[in-house]
Amino acid sequence: MSKGCLVFAFNNGMFDYVRLANSCSIRISEHLDLPTAVVTNETIKFDHNFDKVIILPKPSNNARFFHDTKGVGKWINFNRCDAYSITPYDETILLDADYVVNSTQLNLLFAANKSILYHGHSYDITGNTTFDVANRFGVFGFPMSWATVVYFKKDNYTTNFFKIMQMVQENYQHYANVYNFSAFPYRNDYALSITDSISNGHFLSNENHILWDLAAVIPTDKVECVDKNSYDVAYSTSANGKQLLHKIHVANMDLHIMGKKDLEKIYDF
Repeated sequence: MSKGCLVFAFNNGMFDYVRLANSCSIRISEHLDLPTAVVTNETIKFDHNFDKVIILPKPSNNARFFHDTKGVGKWINFNRCDAYSITPYDETILLDADYVVNSTQLNLLFAANKSILYHGHSYDITGNTTFDVANRFGVFGFPMSWATVVYFKKDNYTTNFFKIMQMVQENYQHYANVYNFSAFPYRNDYALSITDSISNGHFLSNENHILWDLAAVIPTDKVECVDKNSYDVAYSTSANGKQLLHKIHVANMDLHIMGKKDLEKIYDF
């Protein structure tokens, strides 16, 4: 069975997601020894590392606030539910372009004997910020399933799973009313979480959850490259009216870098 990674990359005028995806694919090749297919709307005019370039029309614009630029920008994320029909591989790891592969850990997903897997919990790598709110959504605090990393293989269960996710997206306002969250902007994490519940008969389950948690660097923290696979993460705390600066060292560990400008620095390095 063919195996590979799939990354969506639609440039939004603020960040070059195609170049970010290419840098991501280089790290995938180095650490996972897997090919990467990119989904974009434009012809790539630079030498790239992609196994396949899948050209599709750019989806409708979403919008969100980007903390590292302190402004609202386009967020083009509407066609992730089409990943099943788009992927050229029998087994796929669907990744956000802001996920930095620093280890071989994701290869464990292929040996899990599951149809689909994704993270059920994320955390701040510094331990400074609680993710209690981020790991839940809606007024009732429904548990979040994170769409940052999604492993799936082509079978009947996953076929139906992605059909449900498409249905959730098409009726997103309805589900926003049911779960009591804002329908704008559209969140793949929310759609995945609702699909997880529906596919399990509207029961909460960790059956499809990756066994380890999703390590994240929040946008307000700063990432400095030490070498190709290790970083210093700087963050601040307050005590007695004073701001204290701290730093932790992270090496050979996959990271979800939420601040896109720091991500560009990592890939440039």
